[in-house]
Amino acid sequence: MRRVLELHELLRSEKYPNCSSFSKDWEVTTKTVQRDIDFLRDQMGAPIEYDALKRGYYYTDPFFMLPSISMSEGELLALMIGTKALEQYKGTPLAPKLESVLEKLSDILPDEISLQPSELYSSFSFSSPPAIPIKPRIWETVVKGLLSQQQLEIEYNGRKSSVHPLHMANLQGAWYLFVRFYDYDNFRQISIGRIEKARLLKKPVNAESFNAKNFLSDTLYRFAGDNDPFTVRLVFDKAVAESVLEHEWHPNQKTIVRKNGTVELAFTAKGDVEVKRWIMAWGQYCTVKSPKWVKQMIDDEVDAMIANRKKAQLGLNPK
Repeated sequence: MRRVLELHELLRSEKYPNCSSFSKDWEVTTKTVQRDIDFLRDQMGAPIEYDALKRGYYYTDPFFMLPSISMSEGELLALMIGTKALEQYKGTPLAPKLESVLEKLSDILPDEISLQPSELYSSFSFSSPPAIPIKPRIWETVVKGLLSQQQLEIEYNGRKSSVHPLHMANLQGAWYLFVRFYDYDNFRQISIGRIEKARLLKKPVNAESFNAKNFLSDTLYRFAGDNDPFTVRLVFDKAVAESVLEHEWHPNQKTIVRKNGTVELAFTAKGDVEVKRWIMAWGQYCTVKSPKWVKQMIDDEVDAMIANRKKAQLGLNPK
Protein backbone atom coordinates (compact mmCIF):
# COMPACT_ATOMS: atom_id res chain seq x y z
CA MET A 1 0.00 0.00 0.00
CA ARG A 2 2.88 2.40 0.78
CA ARG A 3 4.27 1.68 -2.68
CA VAL A 4 0.92 2.41 -4.36
CA LEU A 5 0.49 5.63 -2.36
CA GLU A 6 3.94 6.88 -3.40
CA LEU A 7 3.16 6.01 -7.02
CA HIS A 8 -0.09 7.95 -6.68
CA GLU A 9 1.75 11.02 -5.34
CA LEU A 10 4.31 10.91 -8.16
CA LEU A 11 1.53 10.74 -10.74
CA ARG A 12 -0.43 13.55 -9.08
CA SER A 13 2.63 15.83 -8.87
CA GLU A 14 3.47 15.23 -12.56
CA LYS A 15 6.83 13.53 -11.90
CA TYR A 16 6.08 11.08 -14.77
CA PRO A 17 7.22 7.79 -13.15
CA ASN A 18 7.70 4.70 -15.33
CA CYS A 19 8.01 1.01 -14.60
CA SER A 20 11.79 0.95 -14.93
CA SER A 21 12.66 3.88 -12.64
CA PHE A 22 10.01 3.10 -10.02
CA SER A 23 10.95 -0.58 -9.83
CA LYS A 24 14.57 0.36 -9.05
CA ASP A 25 13.49 2.73 -6.26
CA TRP A 26 11.39 0.02 -4.59
CA GLU A 27 13.59 -2.95 -5.57
CA VAL A 28 10.76 -4.81 -7.25
CA THR A 29 10.27 -6.08 -10.78
CA THR A 30 8.86 -3.95 -13.58
CA LYS A 31 5.93 -6.38 -13.81
CA THR A 32 5.06 -5.59 -10.18
CA VAL A 33 4.99 -1.86 -10.96
CA GLN A 34 2.87 -2.51 -14.03
CA ARG A 35 0.40 -4.41 -11.83
CA ASP A 36 0.36 -1.41 -9.45
CA ILE A 37 -0.48 0.89 -12.37
CA ASP A 38 -3.17 -1.50 -13.60
CA PHE A 39 -4.59 -1.66 -10.06
CA LEU A 40 -4.80 2.16 -9.84
CA ARG A 41 -6.40 2.42 -13.27
CA ASP A 42 -8.79 -0.55 -13.20
CA GLN A 43 -9.70 -0.88 -9.51
CA MET A 44 -9.33 2.69 -8.22
CA GLY A 45 -10.55 4.46 -11.37
CA ALA A 46 -7.38 6.55 -11.68
CA PRO A 47 -7.15 8.55 -14.96
CA ILE A 48 -3.67 7.28 -15.90
CA GLU A 49 -2.12 7.89 -19.34
CA TYR A 50 1.38 7.42 -20.75
CA ASP A 51 3.35 10.33 -22.18
CA ALA A 52 5.71 9.04 -24.86
CA LEU A 53 7.76 12.25 -24.97
CA LYS A 54 8.40 12.32 -21.23
CA ARG A 55 8.54 8.54 -21.05
CA GLY A 56 6.33 8.27 -18.01
CA TYR A 57 2.80 8.04 -16.68
CA TYR A 58 0.65 10.93 -15.47
CA TYR A 59 -2.90 11.75 -14.35
CA THR A 60 -5.11 13.44 -16.93
CA ASP A 61 -7.02 14.88 -13.96
CA PRO A 62 -4.47 16.41 -11.52
CA PHE A 63 -7.15 16.67 -8.81
CA PHE A 64 -7.89 12.94 -8.72
CA MET A 65 -8.03 11.47 -5.21
CA LEU A 66 -7.85 7.84 -4.18
CA PRO A 67 -11.35 6.69 -3.14
CA SER A 68 -10.51 6.00 0.47
CA ILE A 69 -11.14 8.39 3.32
CA SER A 70 -11.55 8.15 7.06
CA MET A 71 -13.64 10.92 8.57
CA SER A 72 -15.50 11.20 11.82
CA GLU A 73 -19.06 12.49 11.92
CA GLY A 74 -17.81 15.61 13.70
CA GLU A 75 -15.25 16.26 10.97
CA LEU A 76 -17.90 15.77 8.29
CA LEU A 77 -20.18 18.18 10.13
CA ALA A 78 -17.44 20.82 10.21
CA LEU A 79 -16.71 20.29 6.51
CA MET A 80 -20.33 20.60 5.43
CA ILE A 81 -21.01 23.65 7.61
CA GLY A 82 -17.96 25.29 6.06
CA THR A 83 -19.20 24.43 2.58
CA LYS A 84 -22.66 25.75 3.45
CA ALA A 85 -21.08 28.98 4.69
CA LEU A 86 -19.50 29.47 1.28
CA GLU A 87 -22.99 30.01 -0.15
CA GLN A 88 -22.52 33.64 0.79
CA TYR A 89 -20.12 33.81 -2.17
CA LYS A 90 -22.75 33.02 -4.75
CA GLY A 91 -22.20 34.71 -8.06
CA THR A 92 -18.82 33.13 -8.72
CA PRO A 93 -18.03 29.84 -10.50
CA LEU A 94 -16.75 28.50 -7.16
CA ALA A 95 -20.25 27.64 -5.93
CA PRO A 96 -21.08 24.72 -8.29
CA LYS A 97 -17.51 23.39 -8.05
CA LEU A 98 -17.67 23.29 -4.25
CA GLU A 99 -21.00 21.47 -4.40
CA SER A 100 -19.44 18.92 -6.77
CA VAL A 101 -16.49 18.35 -4.41
CA LEU A 102 -18.83 17.76 -1.47
CA GLU A 103 -20.90 15.26 -3.46
CA LYS A 104 -17.74 13.33 -4.40
CA LEU A 105 -16.64 13.22 -0.76
CA SER A 106 -20.07 12.05 0.33
CA ASP A 107 -19.97 9.20 -2.21
CA ILE A 108 -16.73 7.74 -0.84
CA LEU A 109 -17.44 8.11 2.87
CA PRO A 110 -18.03 4.93 4.91
CA ASP A 111 -21.62 3.76 5.18
CA GLU A 112 -21.62 4.08 8.98
CA ILE A 113 -21.51 7.89 8.69
CA SER A 114 -25.20 8.60 9.17
CA LEU A 115 -25.17 12.39 8.73
CA GLN A 116 -26.56 13.35 5.33
CA PRO A 117 -25.79 16.69 3.60
CA SER A 118 -29.48 17.28 2.85
CA GLU A 119 -30.34 16.94 6.57
CA LEU A 120 -27.59 19.34 7.58
CA TYR A 121 -28.42 21.98 5.00
CA SER A 122 -31.98 22.28 6.31
CA SER A 123 -30.66 23.02 9.82
CA PHE A 124 -28.19 25.86 9.15
CA SER A 125 -28.44 29.17 7.28
CA PHE A 126 -25.93 31.88 6.41
CA SER A 127 -26.37 35.34 4.94
CA SER A 128 -24.06 38.12 3.77
CA PRO A 129 -24.34 41.59 2.23
CA PRO A 130 -25.43 41.61 -1.45
CA ALA A 131 -22.63 41.42 -3.99
CA ILE A 132 -22.46 41.89 -7.76
CA PRO A 133 -22.52 38.50 -9.58
CA ILE A 134 -19.36 37.67 -11.52
CA LYS A 135 -19.43 36.25 -15.04
CA PRO A 136 -17.71 32.82 -15.15
CA ARG A 137 -15.48 33.79 -18.08
CA ILE A 138 -14.35 36.96 -16.29
CA TRP A 139 -13.64 35.01 -13.10
CA GLU A 140 -11.60 32.34 -14.90
CA THR A 141 -9.57 34.89 -16.86
CA VAL A 142 -8.79 36.97 -13.78
CA VAL A 143 -7.77 33.90 -11.76
CA LYS A 144 -5.55 32.62 -14.59
CA GLY A 145 -3.86 36.01 -14.87
CA LEU A 146 -3.31 36.15 -11.11
CA LEU A 147 -1.90 32.61 -10.79
CA SER A 148 0.22 32.73 -13.95
CA GLN A 149 1.41 36.27 -13.16
CA GLN A 150 0.31 37.62 -16.55
CA GLN A 151 -1.07 41.08 -17.22
CA LEU A 152 -4.72 41.53 -18.15
CA GLU A 153 -6.51 43.79 -20.56
CA ILE A 154 -9.84 44.69 -18.96
CA GLU A 155 -12.82 46.86 -19.76
CA TYR A 156 -13.88 48.61 -16.56
CA ASN A 157 -16.35 51.48 -16.24
CA GLY A 158 -16.38 51.78 -20.03
CA ARG A 159 -12.60 52.18 -20.22
CA LYS A 160 -10.14 49.65 -21.63
CA SER A 161 -6.92 49.32 -19.63
CA SER A 162 -3.95 47.04 -19.12
CA VAL A 163 -3.47 46.02 -15.49
CA HIS A 164 -1.10 43.96 -13.37
CA PRO A 165 -3.26 41.59 -11.23
CA LEU A 166 -1.70 41.36 -7.77
CA HIS A 167 -4.21 39.95 -5.28
CA MET A 168 -7.87 38.90 -4.88
CA ALA A 169 -9.85 39.41 -1.69
CA ASN A 170 -13.41 38.80 -0.57
CA LEU A 171 -14.52 41.79 1.50
CA GLN A 172 -17.94 41.51 3.10
CA GLY A 173 -19.10 39.00 0.47
CA ALA A 174 -17.85 40.97 -2.56
CA TRP A 175 -14.79 39.99 -4.61
CA TYR A 176 -12.15 42.62 -5.36
CA LEU A 177 -8.99 42.58 -7.46
CA PHE A 178 -6.01 44.67 -6.47
CA VAL A 179 -4.06 45.85 -9.49
CA ARG A 180 -1.45 48.25 -10.75
CA PHE A 181 -2.67 50.09 -13.85
CA TYR A 182 -0.09 50.35 -16.62
CA ASP A 183 -0.02 54.15 -16.43
CA TYR A 184 -0.01 54.47 -12.60
CA ASP A 185 2.63 53.72 -9.98
CA ASN A 186 0.22 53.14 -7.09
CA PHE A 187 -2.20 50.26 -6.47
CA ARG A 188 -5.95 50.27 -7.07
CA GLN A 189 -8.90 48.22 -5.85
CA ILE A 190 -11.52 47.25 -8.43
CA SER A 191 -14.71 45.20 -8.19
CA ILE A 192 -14.43 41.96 -10.19
CA GLY A 193 -18.20 42.02 -10.69
CA ARG A 194 -17.88 45.31 -12.57
CA ILE A 195 -15.25 44.06 -15.02
CA GLU A 196 -17.06 43.93 -18.36
CA LYS A 197 -14.40 42.15 -20.44
CA ALA A 198 -11.03 40.54 -19.69
CA ARG A 199 -8.30 38.81 -21.65
CA LEU A 200 -4.81 37.57 -20.87
CA LEU A 201 -1.75 39.42 -22.15
CA LYS A 202 1.55 37.61 -22.62
CA LYS A 203 3.35 40.11 -20.41
CA PRO A 204 4.73 39.46 -16.92
CA VAL A 205 3.24 41.11 -13.86
CA ASN A 206 5.25 43.60 -11.84
CA ALA A 207 4.33 42.94 -8.19
CA GLU A 208 7.23 44.92 -6.76
CA SER A 209 6.53 46.63 -3.41
CA PHE A 210 2.95 45.26 -3.18
CA ASN A 211 2.10 43.77 0.20
CA ALA A 212 -1.42 42.34 0.47
CA LYS A 213 -1.35 42.18 4.27
CA ASN A 214 -0.48 45.87 4.57
CA PHE A 215 -2.96 46.82 1.87
CA LEU A 216 -5.83 45.03 3.62
CA SER A 217 -4.94 46.05 7.16
CA ASP A 218 -7.27 48.47 8.97
CA THR A 219 -10.09 47.80 6.49
CA LEU A 220 -13.50 48.56 7.99
CA TYR A 221 -15.78 47.02 5.35
CA ARG A 222 -15.07 46.86 1.64
CA PHE A 223 -12.51 49.61 1.20
CA ALA A 224 -8.84 48.68 1.25
CA GLY A 225 -6.06 50.96 0.14
CA ASP A 226 -2.60 52.32 0.80
CA ASN A 227 -3.81 55.61 2.27
CA ASP A 228 -3.03 56.50 5.88
CA PRO A 229 -5.26 54.99 8.61
CA PHE A 230 -6.72 57.16 11.35
CA THR A 231 -8.11 56.47 14.83
CA VAL A 232 -11.74 57.39 15.48
CA ARG A 233 -13.31 57.53 18.96
CA LEU A 234 -17.07 57.32 19.32
CA VAL A 235 -19.59 57.41 22.16
CA PHE A 236 -22.81 55.39 21.83
CA ASP A 237 -26.01 56.04 23.76
CA LYS A 238 -27.06 53.38 26.30
CA ALA A 239 -30.12 52.67 24.11
CA VAL A 240 -27.83 50.93 21.58
CA ALA A 241 -25.11 49.81 23.99
CA GLU A 242 -26.08 46.14 23.77
CA SER A 243 -26.02 46.19 19.97
CA VAL A 244 -22.59 47.82 19.97
CA LEU A 245 -21.11 45.33 22.41
CA GLU A 246 -22.43 42.17 20.74
CA HIS A 247 -20.38 42.74 17.56
CA GLU A 248 -16.73 43.05 16.66
CA TRP A 249 -16.77 46.00 14.28
CA HIS A 250 -13.02 46.07 13.70
CA PRO A 251 -10.15 43.70 14.67
CA ASN A 252 -8.28 46.43 16.59
CA GLN A 253 -11.30 47.95 18.33
CA LYS A 254 -11.31 48.90 22.01
CA THR A 255 -14.49 49.35 24.03
CA ILE A 256 -15.19 50.96 27.38
CA VAL A 257 -18.51 50.62 29.19
CA ARG A 258 -19.18 53.78 31.19
CA LYS A 259 -21.03 53.94 34.51
CA ASN A 260 -23.92 55.83 32.90
CA GLY A 261 -24.51 52.94 30.47
CA THR A 262 -22.97 54.54 27.39
CA VAL A 263 -20.22 52.80 25.43
CA GLU A 264 -17.03 54.31 24.07
CA LEU A 265 -15.65 52.59 20.98
CA ALA A 266 -12.30 53.31 19.32
CA PHE A 267 -10.66 51.73 16.26
CA THR A 268 -8.08 52.57 13.61
CA ALA A 269 -9.26 52.34 10.02
CA LYS A 270 -8.89 53.89 6.59
CA GLY A 271 -11.42 55.14 4.11
CA ASP A 272 -13.03 58.31 5.43
CA VAL A 273 -16.18 57.94 3.29
CA GLU A 274 -16.82 54.40 4.50
CA VAL A 275 -16.21 55.36 8.13
CA LYS A 276 -18.54 58.37 7.75
CA ARG A 277 -21.36 56.23 6.35
CA TRP A 278 -20.94 53.67 9.13
CA ILE A 279 -21.12 56.34 11.83
CA MET A 280 -24.15 58.01 10.28
CA ALA A 281 -26.00 54.69 10.17
CA TRP A 282 -26.24 54.96 13.98
CA GLY A 283 -28.02 58.31 13.70
CA GLN A 284 -28.60 60.25 16.93
CA TYR A 285 -27.25 57.43 19.07
CA CYS A 286 -23.61 57.98 18.05
CA THR A 287 -21.39 61.00 18.81
CA VAL A 288 -17.91 61.54 17.40
CA LYS A 289 -15.39 62.25 20.14
CA SER A 290 -12.33 62.51 17.91
CA PRO A 291 -10.73 63.37 15.54
CA LYS A 292 -12.16 66.84 14.95
CA TRP A 293 -12.06 66.54 11.16
CA VAL A 294 -14.28 63.43 11.26
CA LYS A 295 -16.73 65.26 13.53
CA GLN A 296 -16.74 68.18 11.08
CA MET A 297 -17.29 65.79 8.17
CA ILE A 298 -20.36 64.36 9.91
CA ASP A 299 -21.66 67.85 10.78
CA ASP A 300 -21.28 68.97 7.15
CA GLU A 301 -23.19 65.92 5.94
CA VAL A 302 -26.02 66.54 8.42
CA ASP A 303 -26.18 70.22 7.39
CA ALA A 304 -26.40 69.18 3.72
CA MET A 305 -29.22 66.74 4.53
CA ILE A 306 -31.15 69.46 6.39
CA ALA A 307 -30.66 71.86 3.47
CA ASN A 308 -31.95 69.26 1.01
CA ARG A 309 -35.00 68.65 3.22
CA LYS A 310 -35.81 72.34 3.30
CA LYS A 311 -35.52 72.54 -0.48
CA ALA A 312 -37.82 69.55 -0.84
CA GLN A 313 -40.36 71.22 1.45
CA LEU A 314 -40.23 74.34 -0.75
CA GLY A 315 -40.76 72.24 -3.86
CA LEU A 316 -37.18 72.69 -5.10
CA ASN A 317 -35.07 69.86 -6.40
CA PRO A 318 -31.99 69.31 -4.23
CA LYS A 319 -28.61 69.50 -5.97
